[in-house]
Amino acid sequence: MQREFLNSIAVVATVILVAVGGPWLVREVRSLPRLHALAARADQRVVTIDIGGMTCAGCAAKVKGQLAALPGVSDVDVRLAQRQAYVVCEKSVPDTVLTAAIQRAGPGFLASVAGGRGFRQPATP
Repeated sequence: MQREFLNSIAVVATVILVAVGGPWLVREVRSLPRLHALAARADQRVVTIDIGGMTCAGCAAKVKGQLAALPGVSDVDVRLAQRQAYVVCEKSVPDTVLTAAIQRAGPGFLASVAGGRGFRQPATP
């Protein structure tokens, strides 16, 4: 009798879990890239760039515009709070072209590929 009761509780808990978490799980699965989309990006790389001198959303928009306009760049995400840009580009696009585009966005912008040598944004307390 007690075993049947515990099994019933387990079934009810599972149904509630699926009802609550199911829509979220479906959204997550649908957001995954399709196989052809992954194959299309096989010749691309993601570059993380540290950026100094960005102080506002306008600065971030200028940087994003300069990077997005480069040939071979397919996606750009500039994050002001982290002072970084994430660039999806063809493997043939040199890092120097990316950093030069950021420096063209404004005279006060400094850029270096994360993990590389050069400018590093000091940590904020």
